[in-house]
Amino acid sequence: MPNKIIGIDIGGTAIKLALLDMAGVLIEKWSISTNISDNGSHIPYEIVNSIKGKFSQAGESLENLMGIGIGVPGPVDDVHVKRAVNLGWSNFPLKNIIEQALHVPVVLLNDANAAALGEFWKGTDVPLNDIVFITIGTGVGGGIIVNGQIINGHHSSGGEIGHIPVVSTEKRVCGCGNVNCLECYGSANGMVKTFNQLANRTIVSNAKEIFELLETGDQFAQETLKITINYLAKAISGIVNTLDPEEIVIGGGVSEADQLFIVPLREALEKSVFPQIRESIQIRKASLGNDAGIYGAAYQVIEVLKMMTV
Repeated sequence: MPNKIIGIDIGGTAIKLALLDMAGVLIEKWSISTNISDNGSHIPYEIVNSIKGKFSQAGESLENLMGIGIGVPGPVDDVHVKRAVNLGWSNFPLKNIIEQALHVPVVLLNDANAAALGEFWKGTDVPLNDIVFITIGTGVGGGIIVNGQIINGHHSSGGEIGHIPVVSTEKRVCGCGNVNCLECYGSANGMVKTFNQLANRTIVSNAKEIFELLETGDQFAQETLKITINYLAKAISGIVNTLDPEEIVIGGGVSEADQLFIVPLREALEKSVFPQIRESIQIRKASLGNDAGIYGAAYQVIEVLKMMTV
């Protein structure tokens, strides 16, 4: 009886794959390089060949595969990857290509939404219904889960937390083309820019260096963190006051600073959120790291398969 599913997380340099059973038990993980030549046109076929090879090595029939979930770095609808700049894709029919090759259902997700679902499913032992997942790295991304369902949105842009507009005395142009998006100030890149502006010269090149200086009591690092947290807390508190989630999960490279970052963020949020929420607000560092996406993609295909059998 077919009982295997695959979760895939497509990144700019590597594609991570995981084989699980329908209960969500991990069987095996592996990865292949992301081939972005020819506008990424080879990627789906290399994924198919990798899956076929893995089943062949295990002496297992592909008939045991029930479905595949795929997280992609860009907006998706039910059939297409609407846009994935790093891969060279625009309205790319990823779902159809892989379904036709492997004859199993394929579910597409935005990669941040996949990571949110992964943390929702496997990141905690506490059963949850509503979470806000925020990834803070070179940019700011996110995923919002309400009643166990990811919010993808009518325009396939649900959870684009990094593009919440913020008020600032300066103007920073975001990669999306807008001015003064949250990720211009609340991301690792934003932190670096803020620090070097305060110092009036280039001192740091990444957020890790800022947190190392913070531990030495560096004044610029302290002020940078204060400014960054202020932008993030105001944006996140707006989301929290709107949705009243059970938990806020912080992922991405900046979250590796752990309590140096999470504690002041929690303190800032407590000053901004609605009083009824303030006393029980839950915020934690993401626990799955780079595996969140493959788990979330797997979770989504399991949920879709369950609905298909109802």
